[in-house]
Amino acid sequence: MAKQYKVTAPCVVNVPVSSADGAQLNTFYRDAVLPEGVPADRIKHLLDSNLIAPVDGRVEAESVDQEQLSVNSRSSKAELVEYGVAQGGNRAELEAATRDELLDRYVRS
Repeated sequence: MAKQYKVTAPCVVNVPVSSADGAQLNTFYRDAVLPEGVPADRIKHLLDSNLIAPVDGRVEAESVDQEQLSVNSRSSKAELVEYGVAQGGNRAELEAATRDELLDRYVRS
């Protein structure tokens, strides 16, 4: 079982995460649990900067408070995917969608 880390800062940005399209930079908000596959050097940097903390035991990813997570027409694809996941969407399906499709779904609706 891989070690898990929880975001302790209000937000961490540019966290590389593996996806079907290769590595993508994601944004995570306070209390989010980082997914597996974040490079060890990035984990070390976030730990050294007191932006994340190790989690004792295994936890499921928690839903993000909707007031902390919002998107607009300038949001990146990664931000739109995270927002969609927080809304209950399937990560793989959201990552397969284009940025414009995600904007249509969450911003332009």
